[in-house]
This record gives sequence, C-alpha cells and structure tokens, in this order.
Amino acid sequence: MASKIGLPIGGLAASLQKAKDALKIQKQIADKLKGLKEKGMKLPGRAAESGPKPLRLDDKGREIDDNGNLIGQEESKTAADSARKASIGAKKHQEEGEGGAAEEAFLDPRMRAAPEARRKRATLEFVQEGRFQKLAQRERMQFTFTEMGGKGGKGSGTRRDRGFVGNANAVPLGSRPAEPQQVAVEWWDAIILRDGKYFSGPGGESPGPSSAEAREIEVIPSKITSYVEHPVPIDPPNEKPEPPPQPLKLTKVERKKLRTQRRQAREKEKQEMIMQGLLEPPKPKVKISNLVRVLGEDATQDPTKIEKEVRRQMQERQQAHDDRNLARKLTPAERRDKKMRKMFDPENGLFMAVFKIKSLKNPQHKYKINVNADQNMLTGCVLTGDTFSLVVIEGCAKSVVRYKKLVLKRMQWDAWIAGEEAPEDMEGNYCKLLWEGTIQSAHFKKFRREVEKSDASARKYLDDFGVGHLWDLGVGEPQNDP
Repeated sequence: MASKIGLPIGGLAASLQKAKDALKIQKQIADKLKGLKEKGMKLPGRAAESGPKPLRLDDKGREIDDNGNLIGQEESKTAADSARKASIGAKKHQEEGEGGAAEEAFLDPRMRAAPEARRKRATLEFVQEGRFQKLAQRERMQFTFTEMGGKGGKGSGTRRDRGFVGNANAVPLGSRPAEPQQVAVEWWDAIILRDGKYFSGPGGESPGPSSAEAREIEVIPSKITSYVEHPVPIDPPNEKPEPPPQPLKLTKVERKKLRTQRRQAREKEKQEMIMQGLLEPPKPKVKISNLVRVLGEDATQDPTKIEKEVRRQMQERQQAHDDRNLARKLTPAERRDKKMRKMFDPENGLFMAVFKIKSLKNPQHKYKINVNADQNMLTGCVLTGDTFSLVVIEGCAKSVVRYKKLVLKRMQWDAWIAGEEAPEDMEGNYCKLLWEGTIQSAHFKKFRREVEKSDASARKYLDDFGVGHLWDLGVGEPQNDP
C-alpha cells in the first residue's frame, strides 16, 4: 500500500508524530485559557466583561485583590519603593557632582535667570583723564582719512554721506597730512570762517587752529558781534518737592465750636485742680440780682450791710476788668505801626497806578492830588509837561483803590474856581487811567509834588527813577476825551 501512495514508511511515522505534538500544544493552550478565565483576567483580543468589579474583603474587613493581597499595602509598598529610588538617585547625583552640585539638584533650571538678564549693581565709573580727548582725536583722524580716501571714488558718493569710514591704509602715502588730527573744523569756528574751513596751506593741507599758520585764518567780520548766546535754561532732573501742607480752612460755625471746646477744656482742668487742692476755689460772684439766692438767710440779718459789701465787690470786679483792658490797649504809635504793617504787608503785594491829566491848572485839583496821596501813604510824583500832566502813585491795594475813586469819580476836572473865568483849555479836561498793576519794589521814597518841565526833561526825570517808559505811555495815548 505504501508503494501505491508513494510515501515511505519512515516519513509517515514522522507526520503522525508532528500531528500528535500539535494536538498536545493546542490542548495546553486551551487549558491555560480556561484557567485565566476562571481567575477573572481579561483575555487578549476579547472584550472585558460588563459590570463593576466585585468587592473582595478579608476576615478583618480590609479590601483585597483576586490573589488575596491587601490593596493598601501594595500602594504603600509602591510609594516606599519610589521614595527609596529617589533617595538613591539623589545620593548618586551628589557623589558625582562637585562643590555646590548637591544644591543644584533641587533647583529648577528653568527658573534660573540668564546672565545678561541680571541687573548690574550700581557702581561709580571713573573716567580717566584725557579719555574723551583721545576719542575726539580719533574721530577727527577717521574723518580726515575718509575724505582723502574718497577722492579716488571708493570713499566718495553715498557711502561716505551715510557715515562710511574709510580705511586709513588705503590713503596714498604722498597725500597724508602732517597734522591730520587738527584739520577738522569745530562747529563754533565754522560759523565765522569764510569758506567754512581753516586757511588752506600749500599742497591743499589745512592746518588747525593751533598751528603756526592759524593767525592767517580768514574770518567774516560781520559774523562777530557783541551779543552773547545763552543756553536755554533746563530744569534739573530731580522732581520738585511737594508743597507744604496747607492749613485747613474752617467755617464760622466750626471756629465757634472749637472756641467753645477749648473754653470747656480749660474750665474742666481748673475744676480738677480745685478738687485736688492745688487752687483756691473762687468766691461766689454776688450781684444785686442774685443777692438773696446766693447768701440765703445771711441776706436778711443785715440787708444794708450786705448790700454795701456786694456793691463793693461789684466795683472791684469792674475795676479789674478795666485794668486788664488798659494793659492790652496799644499806644497811638503802636496802633500806627500795626496799621502800616497790615497795609504794606509783602504778602499783600505792592501796586502802581499811572494817570494822565489833560490840564492841571486848577489849584484845587493840585491840592486834592497832593493831600490825598499823603493821607493814603502813597509814593510817586506829579509831572507837568508841555502837552499834559502825569501822576504816578505807588502803595498798597487799599490806598490805590481810594486814590482811583478820588481822581476818576469824585473830582470834577472841567470845573473852575467859583467867581472866576475858566481858561479855554479847561473845557473838555479829563483824567484817564493809563496803567495799573503790581510791582516788585517801590521806585520812589516819597510823594513828590508837581514838577513843571518840558516833555524831554520830564522823560529824563522819570528815567532817573527807572520808570521813563511811563512818559512814553502817556505820549502814545491819543489826546481826546475818554
């Protein structure tokens, strides 16, 4: 039969043995899968069974897994292993590091600032003597070599206009200046030079201002004037100090309330000292109106004697009151000084007013102008020129206001002495206020009465006191009725 199939007997036996081995391996795999399924483990390639995992507890009520191990112990064991591994790694890193490597093991490298980002400590930087002179000399030399190297074509054009500095080695040897550091023209010299350059020497060289040929420099005489250029004042970089605290302004009711509180505090302190025996208690203030209420039965025993004693006490109190007022009263000289201090307080300011009068021939007008200036303690002068009269007054605000009311409202400038014929130029006479304002200091020491002068001498007279422009102000005013 074997010959009919065409297979040898030995080959058939080997095939049967292989088939048996395969069946045996399949059986082992099936048994293993069956055991895993009984333990509740997930099989590879299959979906997990639906539903929550069953809770397993031991005899003491602690949660265990399928193998009977405590779940908490495994977690603690895992944490302990992690901590142990971390400590071992840190110790190993410390042994491998050098110096402060152990501290850097606990630092986050991302939190470390870059070296260029650190703020430098503010220190004083001292400049050596001659440092800036050397820098300026170097720049002048570069500028000179740039101009000379640009004549050939490389250094010229737009590159040099944009600030291109040429190479000093590219300049021909024959064209090097003897003193290149002195060729650049300073900006303060370029203003007065004729060509904007110093005097050109032989060979196209330009000696500087410190050379021997500097005395032949050509300048523009019209550019040299007597005027001095002053720099623009700049405020210091520091901020201005804050203004001092201003006193709180109180209303009339608030001031009255404060006075009442202070008076009550003094009275309370006085009563406490009387209670402690430090002060003698005051005697009762007996008057005729409260005689019976204060003395009681003593007032009925001898009314005449009691009334006489009460009147004597009343007279003593009145006399003490008058004495205190007399002690506080100022003398006439003190009152005058106080009034002057109030009127001419520097905080209130000093004022000036200038009046132009067409004609000042009426003697009554002269008298009122002079007397009121003295009464209001004003300083100034009255000038009469060829065409008009000028009145200048200086003083406090109150005095200037009074004087203005006098000359602008109260006085009748077109009036004349009663019973006499008025001159022709008195018709349309007027007084006009030319200027008023504050001044820093007084120009006159007293009030100078009318001084008759010509227009030119009147201008010079005021110029001696530093107010000559006031006469020009009157001349520029049109001669007509305001």
